[in-house]
Formats: sequence, structure tokens, C-alpha cells
Amino acid sequence: MSGERGAHVGPVMLFSPRRREVERFYREIVGLTGDTRDDSTWLDATNAQVVVHEPTDRQTPEEVRSQIGVVVWFGVLDVRAAYERARHEGLVLGDFQGDFFFARDPDGRFVGIYTLEDHHGHDHEH
Repeated sequence: MSGERGAHVGPVMLFSPRRREVERFYREIVGLTGDTRDDSTWLDATNAQVVVHEPTDRQTPEEVRSQIGVVVWFGVLDVRAAYERARHEGLVLGDFQGDFFFARDPDGRFVGIYTLEDHHGHDHEH
């Protein structure tokens, strides 16, 4: 696949009536940083942005604003620490798999969190 340009993830848009709680989840559990605006929070990962909007955002059709769906995978440097923080908050689903785990954000979205180390045995890019 050298020389080919693949699709990029981002920005990933989320709509939530609990925007501040969702923002806190992505900041404290996943480790994203970014800035908070009046109507949205823009959080930065290395290769994409996660944008958390209020469900009243009028620039987006209601059908899109009201859905909760999508599993987004986040690669982190210290997956064990992220797992422990999520477990402490009661947000973990299933068991820690050694290099990844699943969690739920405050709106109930499933999120995969995996290690960025080269030696993990799972392909989370597909």
C-alpha cells in the first residue's frame, strides 16, 4: 500500500446533552486535549479531532444530532493507566485484554482504547 492515500478519520462528531461530562471522559480517560467553545468542544488526537456538540446544534440535521452510534478506537501510550481510570469510573466493558479494552463514554457510546506500542497483536486500524 505504499504510495496509496487511505481515508483519514476525523473529525469524529458526537452530539450530547451532557457535553461537559463527555468532554471530561475524553480528556481524563483517553487523554485528549483541546479547547472548549460556546457550542462545542474540539479535542485533538494525533491523527484526528473529536468534536462534542450540544444536541441543539442547528448546522446539523436532527437525524444526525440525535444518533449515538459509532465505535471509535483511540490509541494511547499507557493503556493500563487508561483502563484503571475507566475502571475506577465504572466505564469499562468486559476485561482488560492486555493491549486494549472497551469502555462507554457518559452517553453510552462504545469506545475502543488500545496501546500504541508496536508489539500489540491486534490490528485496530480496520
